[in-house]
Amino acid sequence: MIYQCYARKEDKKHLFIGGPYKGFGLEPDVNKRLFENCPELEDPEIRMGLTEYACFLWHWRNNANPDGWFGSTSFRQQEKGFLTKFESKAEVQHYLQQHQIIGWGEYKLLGAMDTDKGRYGGFPISLAAQAEACHPGINEYIRTAFSEFGHEVPEEWGTKDQGFFANYWAMSNKLFNEFMEFSWPMVQWSLENVHESKFYKMQPEFSTVTNAKATGYFMERLFILWYLSKGITPYSPQQDPYTLFSTVQKGVPQ
Repeated sequence: MIYQCYARKEDKKHLFIGGPYKGFGLEPDVNKRLFENCPELEDPEIRMGLTEYACFLWHWRNNANPDGWFGSTSFRQQEKGFLTKFESKAEVQHYLQQHQIIGWGEYKLLGAMDTDKGRYGGFPISLAAQAEACHPGINEYIRTAFSEFGHEVPEEWGTKDQGFFANYWAMSNKLFNEFMEFSWPMVQWSLENVHESKFYKMQPEFSTVTNAKATGYFMERLFILWYLSKGITPYSPQQDPYTLFSTVQKGVPQ
């Protein structure tokens, strides 16, 4: 099953109907079972911090997924430009028989030459550089968390210019459990420590970006860091990644 996350009643009209999709409410107003085996989710601040990770945590704790694989997406998926839509569970299973992870939120990352005038140079930037441009302080925060739990940041984080973002992916239950065992200790640590970090205090406030979601931004990168550390390259049915420009100038140290 691919669980399509949403938070408000009015979001339900954007959910996919049928196929391998099922809505998952991230707030108690739209999900009466949200707190089952997940007492952390009773705290609105934690729910805001976890964002879609609440869906992962709930299914990991409750073992409620009926399939041998787990997938996640958002009610805003197509609004964000990711148009991949599966017709059936059999289609998802077909891809997962050939690939360890499938994803439909892939970006090719490019930097900007002159952000004031809106001109873009199109030069590749790394996953690390893009993360820092969007969320100042995140790389130091990642290094601190990884050191705390005995992990090493994979070299590819600073070299690869493509990656799978958001919560748009599917994998076997075995791999999903491995991801949760890797990520949850660090996510839990972040919930307890993020407010005192420079990363939290440095977050810009614009559009939907807010320091209240800082742990969520960290969590999103944990997925990328996890599959890089395992040497896995997810497969995208879309094939051609979307281009994402970030305000990174040439010659600026990353």
